[in-house]
Amino acid sequence: MEKFLGCRNLSIRFYNRFEKILNDMTLSINKGEKVLILGPSGSGKSTLISALAGIIPEHVEAEVNGEVFLRSQTGVMFQDPDTQFCMLRVDEEIAFSLENKSIPRSQMDPIILDVMDKVGLKVDRKTPIETLSGGMKQRLALACLLALEPEVLFFDEPTAQLDPVGRMEIFELLKQLSQMTNQTMVFVEHVLDGCIEWMDRVILMNERGSIIADGKPEEILLHYHHEMEEAGVWRPKLFPYKWRDVVKSDSHPLSINLSEMLKCKPQERVVENPLITTENVEIGYGKKAIVKDIGVDIHKGDWVSIIGANGSGKTTFLKSLIRLEPIKNGEILFQNRELKKWSDRELFEKAGYVFQNPELQFITDTVFEEIAFGGRQRNWQEEEIHAKTIQLLQEFGLESYQNSHPFTLSLGQKRRLSVATMLLFDQALLLLDEPTFGQDEKTTKELIMRLKKRQEQGTTIVMVTHDMDLVDTCSNQVILLNKGRVAYQGTPYELFSNQEIIQETDIIPPLQYQLMHARRERLFV
Repeated sequence: MEKFLGCRNLSIRFYNRFEKILNDMTLSINKGEKVLILGPSGSGKSTLISALAGIIPEHVEAEVNGEVFLRSQTGVMFQDPDTQFCMLRVDEEIAFSLENKSIPRSQMDPIILDVMDKVGLKVDRKTPIETLSGGMKQRLALACLLALEPEVLFFDEPTAQLDPVGRMEIFELLKQLSQMTNQTMVFVEHVLDGCIEWMDRVILMNERGSIIADGKPEEILLHYHHEMEEAGVWRPKLFPYKWRDVVKSDSHPLSINLSEMLKCKPQERVVENPLITTENVEIGYGKKAIVKDIGVDIHKGDWVSIIGANGSGKTTFLKSLIRLEPIKNGEILFQNRELKKWSDRELFEKAGYVFQNPELQFITDTVFEEIAFGGRQRNWQEEEIHAKTIQLLQEFGLESYQNSHPFTLSLGQKRRLSVATMLLFDQALLLLDEPTFGQDEKTTKELIMRLKKRQEQGTTIVMVTHDMDLVDTCSNQVILLNKGRVAYQGTPYELFSNQEIIQETDIIPPLQYQLMHARRERLFV
C-alpha cells in the first residue's frame, strides 16, 4: 500500500554543520490527519516539515539520507507571512498562485473571491498588502495556499508574530477549515492552547533530532510529562481540562493552582527620577501617524512591557527610544537630556537594542565573532573578550555552534544569539522586541532569569511582547497602546484585574485573571 506522507530512516545534515539535524527518523502520516510536532528549539522540527514538503533538498541544499514520501501538491505557511508575498495587492497575490496552476485569467475572479471568503479575509480584493494587519496577512497567506488546492498543508509556527486575539482567530479558522475539508495538516507550534485540542496526533522530538513519542495529545501529555519538561517543551495551560469545569469547581486541581497564583499581592513600586521621559510624542511612518500624545515615564530599574494589538505601534515606539525611528512630534528625554543631543557613540554605550528579526543585527561570519564584536569595537583586552564570549556561549547553549555562521542557526538559536550580543555589556537600558519569540520553555526561563539579574543590578528593561504571562510575571509596569493612544500605564495586576479595559482593548489576560473574572460573573448570574 502506498504511503500517503512520511519518511523512512531519514537523516539530514546541512553542509556547513558537522552534526545531523535529523537522525534516522521514520514517520508515517495518513490522509486527513492533523499532526502537531513538538520539541525544543533546534531539534529539527522546521527541518522535518521542510523535508516532508519537498523544500529540502529541492530548494535548500542539504545532505539527505533515507527515504521521503512526498505529495505532489503541498503548501507551507511560515512564521512571517511577508516572506511569502511577492505582489502588491491582495487579488494579485492570490492570482499569482493561480497562475502557477495555469488557471486562465478569465476564470480567476470567482476563485479569488471564494478563497478569500473561506479564510475570512473580509477586505476589498484590491487592498494593498502592506496595509493589512498581521492576522490578515496570515489569512491572505492561507488563501494563496488554498488556491493551489494542496493535498497537505504545513504550518511552521503560523501564529508566532500575532497578538493573542489574532492567534486564537487563526487557530479557530484552521480548525473550521479542517472540519469542512478534512485537509491533512502538519503543525510546528510553541503555543499549544487553541491548537492541541483538535489534533489527532502529537509527535515529540528530542534535541538530537529523533522522535521519542508519537500518540494522541492526551497520552503524550500524561505519559511524557517529564520528557517534555526536561526538553523545555511548552505545555498547554488548560488542555486536557475543560474551562467550564475549572470555573465551576473551587476544588478543581487547575482552579486551585490558578487561585494560588493570584494570592501574590503586587509589590509597591519605588519611584525614582525617570530614566526616560516622553512628552507629547507622536510616532508613525511616512505621513501616517500611529500613536499620538505619548507621555510616559520609565524609571531606573523598571521592567516595562509594551503591549497592544498587531499594528498598534509597539515596535515603532520601542525603536524611537533609541533613535532607530524618528519621532514626528514631541520630545524624548534620556537621563534628563534630550535624546537628539546624544551622540551615537554615547547613546549606544548606554543602551542596547534586540530586534524582533535577529538577522537584522548580525554582521560577522561566526557566532563567536558576533558576540565578541562589541568588545573589540570598545578596544577591550583580547583575554577579557574571549572569557566573556565563552561564558555567554555556554549560558545560551551556543558553545557547540561558535564557529557556525549566525544565519545557519535555527530561529530559536538566532534569538538567543541576538540577546547574548547585548548582554556582553553593562548598559543602563536594554530594549527588547519579542525576546522570547520562537523559544522553548527551558530557554525562555533561562533567558528571563539572566535578564532579571541585570534588572536587579539596576538595568532598565523595556520589552515588546505578546506573551501576557511574561508580562504578568516579569514586569512592574505595562504600557498599553490601543487605537492611536496610550490606553494604560501601570502595574500588570491592575491592568489584568480591570475588566473594562480588557474588554475595550481585546486583551486576553493570563488564565488566573480569566478565572477571577469568570467567578465574578458567576456571582451575579
